[in-house]
Amino acid sequence: MDENRVDLSGSDAETRAEAERRALRASEIADEDFFEDQEHAIGDDRAKRNPGAIRAEDTEPYIALQYVARLFKIAAMVVIVALTAEVIAGVALEGAGAVFPLFAEVIRGIVLAAILWGAGDLTILLIDVGHDVRAARVLLGRLSARALSQGSDQQGSI
Repeated sequence: MDENRVDLSGSDAETRAEAERRALRASEIADEDFFEDQEHAIGDDRAKRNPGAIRAEDTEPYIALQYVARLFKIAAMVVIVALTAEVIAGVALEGAGAVFPLFAEVIRGIVLAAILWGAGDLTILLIDVGHDVRAARVLLGRLSARALSQGSDQQGSI
């Protein structure tokens, strides 16, 4: 009985697995139509897809916008730190006479920091709006899939 067994260990098993992979690739290439219009192929793929399914694009986070929001908020904090250092240096070097010019500079800096912080918050708001749009897209796809399945069930029962 042991005489009829084939030893698949070592290079023989690897050679067979490689041959099977090549045969699979060759059959896939033979099945493809190289002269097919690419735009038409994309539309066909979209038509065949389950409308209730969630696409990969619907679950990807907005990483770049998150970095932009952090960048704005970090810039606002840097402005506040620079203003603090400017006030300390101005009072230390000029004394009480530098308070009024520094006061105007501090107000300008605080306004700039507030605008930068607000831009960061607006970016976070844009991220939330994008999530809402994605959720609406997913829900609309699910609703349309349900409506299509209920419509086909009603037509099948007639």
